[in-house]
Amino acid sequence: MEFRILGPVQCRSGARPLKLAGPRQERILAALLLGAGRVVSVSRLVDVVWDEDPPATATRQIRNLTTALKRTLVADGATEDVLTAEGPGFVLRPRSFDVRTFEEHVSRGEFREALACWRGPALSGMDSAVLRGEADELDERRLSVVERCLDEEITAGEDAVAELTALVAEHPFREAFVVLLMRALHQQGRQADALSAYRQAQTRLADELGIDPGPKLRELYERILRDEPEYGKIRCFLPYDVPDFTGREGEIRRLLDSVRLGRPVVVDGMAGVGKTSLAVHAAHRLAADFPDGQLFVDLHGHSPARDPLAPEAALEALLGQLDIPASRLPGGADRRAELWRSRTAGRSLLVVLDNAASAEQLRPLLPGSATVALVVTGRRRLAAVDGAAAISLEVLPDEQAGALFAAAAGRPDSGVAALCGNLPLAIRIAAARLQNRPQWTVRNLAERLGSEHDRLAELKVAGRDVAAAFALSYQELDLAQQRMFRLLGRNPGVDIAVPAAATLAGTSESEAERLLEDLLDAHLLRQPALGRYSFHDLIAEHARNAARDDEAAPALGRLLDHYRDGGGDGWYATERANLVAVTRHALDTGQDAHAWRIAESTAEHLRESGHLDELLTIAQAGVVAAERIGDPHAIQLSLASLALGFWENGRLTEGMDCALRRLDVIRESGDRAAEAIALSRVGALHSMLGRYPEAIRFYRDGLAAVGRAVDLEAAATLWTNLSNAQEILGRLDEALDSARRSVALRENPRGTVLSSAQLGLILARHGRFDEAFEVTERAIRSAQDLGYLFGEAWSRIDHADALLLAHRPRDAREHAELACAILARLNHPLLLTMAANSVGTACLALGEASAGLARHRLALETARRIGYRLQEARALAGIGQARAALGDDADADLRAAGDLYATLGLPAEPLKVVT
Repeated sequence: MEFRILGPVQCRSGARPLKLAGPRQERILAALLLGAGRVVSVSRLVDVVWDEDPPATATRQIRNLTTALKRTLVADGATEDVLTAEGPGFVLRPRSFDVRTFEEHVSRGEFREALACWRGPALSGMDSAVLRGEADELDERRLSVVERCLDEEITAGEDAVAELTALVAEHPFREAFVVLLMRALHQQGRQADALSAYRQAQTRLADELGIDPGPKLRELYERILRDEPEYGKIRCFLPYDVPDFTGREGEIRRLLDSVRLGRPVVVDGMAGVGKTSLAVHAAHRLAADFPDGQLFVDLHGHSPARDPLAPEAALEALLGQLDIPASRLPGGADRRAELWRSRTAGRSLLVVLDNAASAEQLRPLLPGSATVALVVTGRRRLAAVDGAAAISLEVLPDEQAGALFAAAAGRPDSGVAALCGNLPLAIRIAAARLQNRPQWTVRNLAERLGSEHDRLAELKVAGRDVAAAFALSYQELDLAQQRMFRLLGRNPGVDIAVPAAATLAGTSESEAERLLEDLLDAHLLRQPALGRYSFHDLIAEHARNAARDDEAAPALGRLLDHYRDGGGDGWYATERANLVAVTRHALDTGQDAHAWRIAESTAEHLRESGHLDELLTIAQAGVVAAERIGDPHAIQLSLASLALGFWENGRLTEGMDCALRRLDVIRESGDRAAEAIALSRVGALHSMLGRYPEAIRFYRDGLAAVGRAVDLEAAATLWTNLSNAQEILGRLDEALDSARRSVALRENPRGTVLSSAQLGLILARHGRFDEAFEVTERAIRSAQDLGYLFGEAWSRIDHADALLLAHRPRDAREHAELACAILARLNHPLLLTMAANSVGTACLALGEASAGLARHRLALETARRIGYRLQEARALAGIGQARAALGDDADADLRAAGDLYATLGLPAEPLKVVT
């Protein structure tokens, strides 16, 4: 028996539709199908059947009509459990349901099969005001699948112009269809028609809606106007494919065949044998077969001076390439792996995982869908990929090795490739030397290679020492180049910029850049980004072996000074990975004064950029270093960074322990200003954990301490946090006084933004909306003028909550969504939880229950992950209200929210975070 709502509402037995007992029973069937598998309450069925004017006997009639519907279904062959009475309503469990079939096809990427499930508008022919919104949602879902279907077909080169022309006529204001039509026309070489389609849409939007086309439509118009290649959404993260790739025909053929047969491929072999080059070259040849994109991550399984990439970090990189921001990632490898598998299911993707260290590193990264092709490289044989085609690379055959040298050097080979052990990396280095020395002959190079053999004994091939090629390149450098090469071998970072290299070498930046460029020309360095340089793994190893302790020790001291002294916000962003590595190096080598200072100066920048795992790592290193020194000032500052790391990672109990340790250290030192700041942090953690009276006690202790230390900014922060706690407890007069004190004390413009926003919200809670909006809007403008994204998000949340109090939900949603967008970029889960709850509340007030439910669920997930109990209660209450509005059973959610509010000693009124 098949149930249908994607078109007329029907229940069919074979080819025959079941006859229902009139429109009322048809409405009941539609409502039960929309809630298939869940209890649909009798009260909802009453609303569905009679809209807003039910008779006194409505409940009895609903039960009679539903019971009769069950008899009809069972009489036609359905099982007894197809429709059952449960609790406050009924549950329909259809075994065959067109909505379910539609979604299953969509999940597998079978879009045409999915669209074939539709026979007209959802619930067509049914005039129910209650069900119209859900019918519209289903129709919108169909249109979104139409967009995905046509997007893929256009990308694959299929002709969709006629279909899209009809769709644009039917949906003249749906810009996505205009985009697709323009792409389809441009793909056929009809540039003028594509531009005409844009101008027609532009005129239509201006004349009938008074608006301009959206950014995607305008961007595509500009691209087509410039006659750029076909516009699509394919994401390619593959590295550059060298134009002179040589040989490996058999391995390439086997790799291509295996992938096209649906088998994963694992490529293994010794260092420098060309695993990455082979994988990247093959991936570029396969790219057209995977229209959803080609992903690439270096797992650093054997990168010198760098640990293999943890599965959590690798999954962050992969999911980031799928445009999933770090703020939406769950913690832990297992949960990120689940998200990775769900987001790739059914998508046509090619994934290259380069330089894998072990099966343990690789397993969480394996996709779960047969549509995702996988190519893995590693030095070791990896048994983690079941059913994989294993390709073990040996050195190149003589003929191919000679051809590679000739292609790279531009001269015929005369034994150089053999002297390089036929190892591709060594061949390329030797060829680069020859290119840069036009006075040499190939015979000269061969003679030099033949006399060199001493290093990297593990890389001997056919009796030849591959390190001879590295040594030759090094020996041909002038003295200044050789010294730079040796010093770079001791660089603890993952790469190096020109200023850092100049500091390392004790020379000017212009001279350092010249030396780096010389090494780049010699293929002893690579340039992953403009102005930044790094070693290939094997050459880094050679450089470390060449380094001399007598010159490296003072050079590293200068480099640590460089990273300790820091730079601007942009500097911290680009040097992030190096700062983490340098801190670890300083700690491991006993240079604790550098370790704690670099960690302390870097922590806040890691927080603002959203790199929370690294924040915790570097802060822990800073505490170890400071405690080894024994300096109370260093210890308390390092503990402050560690408390911040625990706070931002949602580990509030550990953060509290750390903050209390810091407070003890400060009290022993007698630093009253620092004591006030530490008391503020302890109070804030109590507030996050829902202990508001304790938070207030610490804030007041902090104000007493800061009063004696005369630190106005610390006092202002304490007054802001105190105002927040008083607000949460409903002590609004006290909260207003505290907020005004905070604003009056502020001298720092960023701090003024935060205090002003708090003041505006308290004014709104007093019903003084004109004053409130003036204050919060000024805070938003100030944050924008300062480029202070955190402050802008904070102010928009307070402004949104003020707007909600003034019953302006549409404006509130706009500001809260803007805050969400900022916080997703900043990876700031604390404020993101608040902003998501504010969006959810606004959606519910606008009658958009489904959207509100989604936002409150996001807030609940984040609040529980970080331990933010107040926002957890607010999210539960919002979920309950949304589910009730959708006709679902909301009692459990509402009870859970009420219990949590009661545990916190609060009325059911959601408020905000503290700094």
